[in-house]
Amino acid sequence: MAIGQISPRTTAWLWVAGYFIASLGSALLLKSGILPGWPGMVLFLSSFLLLIPLVRYTERAQAACGFASKAMRAYNRRVLIASMTYVAALFAGMGIVRYYDPPALVRIVIAIAVALPVMFMIRAMALLLRDETDEYLRARLVEQSLIATGFLLTVATLYGFLNAFDLAPRVDAWAAVPLWAIGLGLGRLFRKDPSC
Repeated sequence: MAIGQISPRTTAWLWVAGYFIASLGSALLLKSGILPGWPGMVLFLSSFLLLIPLVRYTERAQAACGFASKAMRAYNRRVLIASMTYVAALFAGMGIVRYYDPPALVRIVIAIAVALPVMFMIRAMALLLRDETDEYLRARLVEQSLIATGFLLTVATLYGFLNAFDLAPRVDAWAAVPLWAIGLGLGRLFRKDPSC
């Protein structure tokens, strides 16, 4: 690597940081009312487009350290498509419920439509474990998944008792999937995944 050239791993981390700064920053601008209404919503939704280069550069970092595979590329595509679909379905569903106040049956259909992309993300993980032909990579994925599951169960149990003793507010059940994903990222870091 030449002097001044950024490694694929560093570039991937810069995209991760850029994505989180853009999505959280635009969410704060929207929530605080600094950039209200549709302009704030468009800015927030457009921050999710940063997932596309984030995935591309993460794949390059994985390839540079020997952790790329055909199954992982397919997983990344599946999760990217499901994530974009989820964001679109979530905001469309929220808009429909907020502005049209549909009956309960329509709200049930909307809730299922919003949950479907999340189910496809879970399916993508199962397909990754099934399709990965490299036993070492599969074992690392299983370890990371176990760490993520342990993280989710630990946080849910602790928070559940805090909530039961009126020390913490109620959290909606959908938070389990993002919390598991955070655990998956922590699993990659704890297992010292070279692409991290």
